[in-house]
Amino acid sequence: MRVALALLLVVASAAAAPLDDLARKAAAGSAEAKAQIERQAKAGDTYAEHLMGMMHVSGKGAEQSDVQALEWFLRAARKGHADSQHNAAVIYERTEGSLKDPAEARRWVRAAAEQGLARSQAKLGALLLDGVGGAANLDDGRDWLEKAAAQSEPYARYRLGMLYLEGRGYERNVGTAVKLFQQAAEGGDREARYRLALLHGTGNGVEKSDEKALAWLRKSADQGLPEAEFLLSAIYSTGQYGVQRDDRQAVRWMRRAAVQGYADAEFSLGLAYAEGRGVKKDAQEAYGWMLRASRRGHGPAIAYVKEIQSLRDKKRQPRD
Repeated sequence: MRVALALLLVVASAAAAPLDDLARKAAAGSAEAKAQIERQAKAGDTYAEHLMGMMHVSGKGAEQSDVQALEWFLRAARKGHADSQHNAAVIYERTEGSLKDPAEARRWVRAAAEQGLARSQAKLGALLLDGVGGAANLDDGRDWLEKAAAQSEPYARYRLGMLYLEGRGYERNVGTAVKLFQQAAEGGDREARYRLALLHGTGNGVEKSDEKALAWLRKSADQGLPEAEFLLSAIYSTGQYGVQRDDRQAVRWMRRAAVQGYADAEFSLGLAYAEGRGVKKDAQEAYGWMLRASRRGHGPAIAYVKEIQSLRDKKRQPRD
């Protein structure tokens, strides 16, 4: 599974500028620029090692490969390069298969967090809250989030907002939660934007406004949050929030969520193909999407797949 990283291009010193220029040329297709970076990386230049990881994880300037990206990030991370430590942690956390290692994710993100990297502090706080890579620890998780939020890190503000909204680690305070969501959303956090959409849709702690709910939802969906994409799909399917019903648009957003492995979207896309709603009717496509959703434990999809398999088995039985 390809990892989508919000990678950091932090120029640590004036000496990094020539390498950044080479990286831009490599991304534009210059094999010589890529070769120059690789030569410096193999000679042990820490920033060049980091850039090799960047190119491999993004597929810009080098073959897309999470495996090779991780190798280069780790070379720089072991020398204390904070951005590489963070990116190695994200690969360990988000990949599937042999690279996935939540414990290593927590270890490397802690190393970067202890150097003061706000995004790493926010990520470490989230891992501690969620019990990813080790035991859950609400107090430590909250402390790391507060450190990141003090640096105006949007995701940390979002997660702190959720703690206030849920009354975990703090006394429940919807007003404080909304303030943090607003700050996080304005800072570009897609989950905070989705949460604000939900709150404006219900009027919980904020003005009830279909217009504002839809605006925040679109921003979140445009950033690729599956939950937002799927909800926007449902809005187009039913014509809510002043949106004209449009089955084709519904399928478009549904598909965007489905290809990210969002089970409800996979199931709904299967139904769309089964019924010919927004797409050309296609029983094979319907079954394929239902099968994907069923493998994620989606109950209705499991029932659908069993029914189709039962019908197929009956057709295979010899007649008397």
